[in-house]
Amino acid sequence: MNLHSKEVAIKRPKPPNLDETDFISKLHDSLLLQILYLLPEFDAARTRILSNRWKNLCSFLPNLHLVMPFCSNIEQVNKFHDSVDQTLALRGGIPIRMFYLYYSKNCNYNRVHDCLCNVVSCKFQELDIRFPNDRFRFTFCWDLFRTCGSLVWLTLRGGFVINVSDVDVLFPCLKSISLVSIVYLRDVCFKNLISGCPVLEELYVERQLIGELDDMESCMVISPSLKRLRLSFALSGRGDFRVVIDAPRLECLSIMDVMSIR
Repeated sequence: MNLHSKEVAIKRPKPPNLDETDFISKLHDSLLLQILYLLPEFDAARTRILSNRWKNLCSFLPNLHLVMPFCSNIEQVNKFHDSVDQTLALRGGIPIRMFYLYYSKNCNYNRVHDCLCNVVSCKFQELDIRFPNDRFRFTFCWDLFRTCGSLVWLTLRGGFVINVSDVDVLFPCLKSISLVSIVYLRDVCFKNLISGCPVLEELYVERQLIGELDDMESCMVISPSLKRLRLSFALSGRGDFRVVIDAPRLECLSIMDVMSIR
């Protein structure tokens, strides 16, 4: 018996071009979200511009940084507000570690209130809201935040009006407050705000009211738990200003002011 060998040509598949293969987009959303958790906050937020999928994933990050660009018309303003509403709607009440919201001029203040109502539904630990210093002043809605038992850090900067008419526990877990360029209707409003934070440890107040005045003539800091206090009146439009401090646990005090030469 004669045996004849026969050569068989085997076609091997062409190796994939690793430079053209998008492995990341094939991953499940839960795995992509874990990757975003490992990135620095700034780099993770930058992935929003890649596609709608990445934009939606960023809505579930523990820290939300939403910055309103300069808007020259109402269409651009509404586009930003729609984006904020969509982000909170996608999150669906999942707790937020830090919520940073910065508004520029020409924002829709009616929609700001609606946005804060949606934010309250998420149990956040840190809240940082900044408004432009324009002619309009937004009255901070304390009643919305009376149920925020998880809030630990609060920063308000810019066009806010603070009106706390009665002494009540506003933030039972709040440990740090920063108030910059805020308008107070009366002296007692500031006093009641601080008294409404029973575990407050750190307070920073900076007066920036160049060209305008409010009805605050004295700063009364009364807190049995306060440890660190920083006050700055260097940019205050008022002349003489009285400061009263009653904080038995105070460890660090810093006061900045401009002395008048007479």
